[in-house]
Amino acid sequence: MYKRNILQTIFSDHFEYIQYVLRPGKNIMDNINRMIHCHDPSYGGAFFGCPHCGNLKFVPFSCKSRFCPSCGNMYNQKRAFRMSCKLVSCSHRHCVFTIPEEIRNFFLKNHSLLNCLFHSVREVILHMFFKLHKSENFTPRFICVLHTFGRDLKWNPHIHALIS
Repeated sequence: MYKRNILQTIFSDHFEYIQYVLRPGKNIMDNINRMIHCHDPSYGGAFFGCPHCGNLKFVPFSCKSRFCPSCGNMYNQKRAFRMSCKLVSCSHRHCVFTIPEEIRNFFLKNHSLLNCLFHSVREVILHMFFKLHKSENFTPRFICVLHTFGRDLKWNPHIHALIS
């Protein structure tokens, strides 16, 4: 038996409760199932052989889910690197845009509203730069990332913006 991480153990122990009581969507259940079996050798893997000594090593397949702590971390590192390659070499500012606690439930009940946050942040940034630099004709560049939970793991949709 392979050694599971703590999240795999928690989700595995409560899988039936999640599936039949909480009843999340198919996509969420697929990601949970993939994460539970990440690096499980019974789900397959690949053999690698050393061309010099002939030693073989079996490496179990990963789930490649962003929900998985190890695979998701790798996804985030690769994404951060790709984004950093696109940044212009200049000063940047990090801004966080959030919404009042009283209206967060609307976004929880209807996730399609989250896209509105990106449009709102875009409008705020463009308006701010227009007000500050009316005589100059330029458009700021920025990258926005949605976070749906705060540090306390409570539902708190907010946008992180990196602005040049």
